[in-house]
Amino acid sequence: MWPDIMARVCGREVPALQRTKAWLYGHVRHPVMGQDYPGLVPQSGAPALQGVLYWGLTPQELQRLDDFEGQEYERVSVMVVLQEPSDASATAPTCVPALTPGAFTSAEPQQAWVYRYRSEFAHRLGPGDWSEQAFEERGKARFCARYVGFAQTPAP
Repeated sequence: MWPDIMARVCGREVPALQRTKAWLYGHVRHPVMGQDYPGLVPQSGAPALQGVLYWGLTPQELQRLDDFEGQEYERVSVMVVLQEPSDASATAPTCVPALTPGAFTSAEPQQAWVYRYRSEFAHRLGPGDWSEQAFEERGKARFCARYVGFAQTPAP
């Protein structure tokens, strides 16, 4: 999620120190038909997807995110890595080492929340991959102007 959208949803700016790039394996992003946002779904063997890992969010902010994402999404726990894969087509490591809470190192997978598109809404997903670049260039302003999820997260 873009920092400005995250700030709007959470009701506060999220300092740069509380976010970093992260890569998620075993998932793909499809366009949601008629929308500018993607639907994240599991897909075995899928290459790494780049995203942003935020930490230090309060329980209230997580609830605001749940409300913002709405009924089409469910918050699920996944493992992400903070080190860019050397091969963009690489798939997930087969062994996940034990984690030390709060240890955000690039070498170890980290537990994180993602919002996965619910299977009962899969008929709304379009073919192909969702384009982050197209969203940035053409869809973001439209999304920010019309997405109903913002109405679910009034100012704190």
